[in-house]
Amino acid sequence: RGELDEALRIRQEEELPVYEKLGDVRSRAVTLGQIADILYQRGELDEALRIRQEEQLPVYEKIGDVRSRAVTLGKIADILFARGEIDEALRIRQEEELPVYDKLRDAQAALVCKAEIAINLLGRNRQGDAAEAAALLEAAYADAARLRLPETGQIRQIQKQLGLDVR
Repeated sequence: RGELDEALRIRQEEELPVYEKLGDVRSRAVTLGQIADILYQRGELDEALRIRQEEQLPVYEKIGDVRSRAVTLGKIADILFARGEIDEALRIRQEEELPVYDKLRDAQAALVCKAEIAINLLGRNRQGDAAEAAALLEAAYADAARLRLPETGQIRQIQKQLGLDVR
């Protein structure tokens, strides 16, 4: 409902202390991620990034949760992109996030990541980025169509909004 201040208060003052008291490090990390999401929505990018890098990511690394680590890296890339640090956002997505989804054979997460890489490339807008982005979006679309995923329509819509030649 858009009540970010109240949601943040509940997460920080009511939910987080319960997990800390129980010693539930994974649930604490998930809640910290939800807090970072709220901060991101409020435009508090530095604090959202700090939480993700210093408090959430190390937990997933310590407990060996590679999928949650990859998702968190994607959220870090989102923040970096929003801050204009596009090259680092792309590096994270291409070198750290996408390989995990490929290794886990998570086609849906991989195609979403490819679409995010394409959007980042278009945001960077260097020579060759548009062609690479178009190829990534087409590959993501083909994967989504093959798997009959709802992302098919979303990817096609992105392609059309970007003026890419789609059949």
